Amino acid sequence: MSDSFFEPEAGNQPQGFTLDFKRVISRAVRFWYVIVLSFSISLFVAVYKTRYSQRVYPVSASIVIREVQEAGGANLLYRNSLMSSYRNYLNEPYIIKSYPLIEKVVRDLNFDIAFYSEGYFMTTESYSYLPVKAKWCNPKANKSGKFIFSMVSESTYSLQAFAEEEVEEEGVFTLGDTIDFKGFSIHMARATGRPMKSFLNVPYLMTIQDPTQVAGAYISRLNVAWAEQGAGVINLSINGTNPEKEIDFLNGLVKAYSNLDLEKKNRTAQQTSAFIRTQLSNIKDSLRTVEFQLERFGNSSRIKDMSAEAQRLFAKTEAFQLQQTELLIRKSYYKYLEEYIEKNEAGFDQIILPTSVGLQDPVLLSLLSSLIDLQLDLKIYLDPEKAINPLVTAKLDRIREIKKNVKEALETLKSTDKIKNDFLVAQFDAIEKQLALLPGSERQLIGIQRNYSLLENLYVFLMQKLSEASISEASNTSDIVPVNPAMRGGIISPKPMQNYIIGAMVGLVIPAIIFILFELANTKVQSKEDIEKMTTIPFVGGVGHNEAESNLTVVERPKSVLAESFRSLRSNLNFFTGNQTKRVFMVSSSISGEGKTFTTINLATVFAISGKKTLIVGADMRRPKIFQDFGRSNDQGLSTYLSGIAEFNEVVQTTEIDNLFLISGGPVPPNPSELLLTNKFEEFIKKALEVFDFVLIDTPPLALVTDAFVMSKFVDHTVFVMRQNYSPKEFVKSIDEYYRSGKIKNISILLNDIYKTGLGYGYGQSYAYQYGYGYGAYGGYGYYSDDIKKK
Repeated sequence: MSDSFFEPEAGNQPQGFTLDFKRVISRAVRFWYVIVLSFSISLFVAVYKTRYSQRVYPVSASIVIREVQEAGGANLLYRNSLMSSYRNYLNEPYIIKSYPLIEKVVRDLNFDIAFYSEGYFMTTESYSYLPVKAKWCNPKANKSGKFIFSMVSESTYSLQAFAEEEVEEEGVFTLGDTIDFKGFSIHMARATGRPMKSFLNVPYLMTIQDPTQVAGAYISRLNVAWAEQGAGVINLSINGTNPEKEIDFLNGLVKAYSNLDLEKKNRTAQQTSAFIRTQLSNIKDSLRTVEFQLERFGNSSRIKDMSAEAQRLFAKTEAFQLQQTELLIRKSYYKYLEEYIEKNEAGFDQIILPTSVGLQDPVLLSLLSSLIDLQLDLKIYLDPEKAINPLVTAKLDRIREIKKNVKEALETLKSTDKIKNDFLVAQFDAIEKQLALLPGSERQLIGIQRNYSLLENLYVFLMQKLSEASISEASNTSDIVPVNPAMRGGIISPKPMQNYIIGAMVGLVIPAIIFILFELANTKVQSKEDIEKMTTIPFVGGVGHNEAESNLTVVERPKSVLAESFRSLRSNLNFFTGNQTKRVFMVSSSISGEGKTFTTINLATVFAISGKKTLIVGADMRRPKIFQDFGRSNDQGLSTYLSGIAEFNEVVQTTEIDNLFLISGGPVPPNPSELLLTNKFEEFIKKALEVFDFVLIDTPPLALVTDAFVMSKFVDHTVFVMRQNYSPKEFVKSIDEYYRSGKIKNISILLNDIYKTGLGYGYGQSYAYQYGYGYGAYGGYGYYSDDIKKK
């Protein structure tokens, strides 16, 4: 048979290591109880979690923010600018989630105090059924406490304080009284409509928390969003384990938000009224003085007795006085605005807009509206529990910039008003010159009448604005209108079916991962498939597990499955060597313990039993031991022949097996590799073939020494032995590299010590069926020659 048969096949490249799912399944079948145990534990955990986890419910509500307040009150009488205050709708969701508003709700609902009932498996809040209500009367930041609360009688209760999880102090108190206990001022009252008897002497855990912290917890759970783009409806939702408490919270939040909106409107009207009253108080005294002077001339009807020229000048003066009245109001507002901006670093949302006093300047109105908007944003971003937000710093800088722009706008308006005032003063001076030509009495009367008319117009204008502000305050309604009250939805957690499915999957996945990890961690050769994935070297067969202590298995158990596997190996080797009558086989392995000596002895035995004269050569001159299996001596051997000390006939030893002879390694020489490199070894092979039909050479491990490479060129075929679950897979790659590089030719691989069978191991019951054997006392299965034909 030509040598090309043993060359690497073109295009048949090794695949390298891949995960064998068949072996994973086989391991799972063997360790089925691990899967059952994992599945049971996971399912139990899922049932336990479902049974004893607190139920979480969604609670939702919705409100509408009206864009324009319905007509009524002052809007029916006047075009009142107080009725259409500035509102940035983009800020509304953030205002709803702001700390000041949420904390107010927490304080109003007394959510800073909570009662809990401790069970065997979980602790639940006793909110809706406890027959008492508690209020913290002196809440302080960064202060909290824990107490054991229990009802002693229908009217008394006890509190026990905790100090480092130990009961420290106890007190008995009366319902309805405000008490001071451990630095907390607490008012405990009876809740109407709830029975008391079943709660007597039942302990509850009472916790007191800082309202700011409670508010932060609610802010993190509260969701606020517009119902849809362009709509004026906001949806509020929150998830919690106590739906009754969350319903009260959302209802309280809607109420507080509505009150905040109404308070903002009323505050604007109140501040406008206060500003106008201040101006009126300054005018009243001057108006009384002028009225007293006018009374000395009788009454204003005497103007009719004045000359036509005097009446003309008076009418002209009156028209100018109306303009001067407006300038005086504007001047007062400018002064108010300058003082307000200088004195207030915050709180610009309470500023009086210029439209409230009849000043219609778009630039100033836009700046003040932006100032109010930024101030509202500051309240949103100021988190008492966190460090300064970078957004806060940016908005403060923007506020300072707008304040500067407001001052510049005021200076521009004052300059414009000064021009108007100078014009009026010039007109009054011209009239004064004309009045100088009139009689003294008429001139004096016109002067008094002019002052009276100015103050009267100013007084009437301010009284009108005061009436508008008062009517606005009385008729204001909130723009926040509830659409849907707070309602509880279906349970969202835990989800029993989902938990059971996840538990079942986890129970199956965990052992699967473990089995896969075991497979990935196993770097040993397991099956024929492992070898074929990593090399193109032909696979010659498999040998089962040897349970006996002796290596002479074929002799001692000639009818065993193990003996049949060596007979099958003998047949398979004929496909590699053809019809040669004289053949030399080399048996090698990568490391010690893979069974090359065991294979050599039993393969040589089946050759000898078949009537062929067979010689076993123990070529491991460093650690000779094959002679021990036959009970022979190692005084003469291969080392003594190669060194010229003994002749060929002197080193050959007979064995108890017919046709089987042995040459041991001999005494250990100092230079085993050099001896093999001499011409004596080639001469040795030729002499052996003259006498014997088959020569089987047992070599040292290939990974340790290179002796096998030296001997390989003198042999017809090399059997490379690998042991199941023992030989490293990396050595398969190494021998494949030697095969591809041509260092070793005419080689096949034998898998030894096969004791794992089934899915993924390539050895089921096929061998036993073919030869009529079951998996019996000797174990293991052989490899039949049909697979070689396929190759």
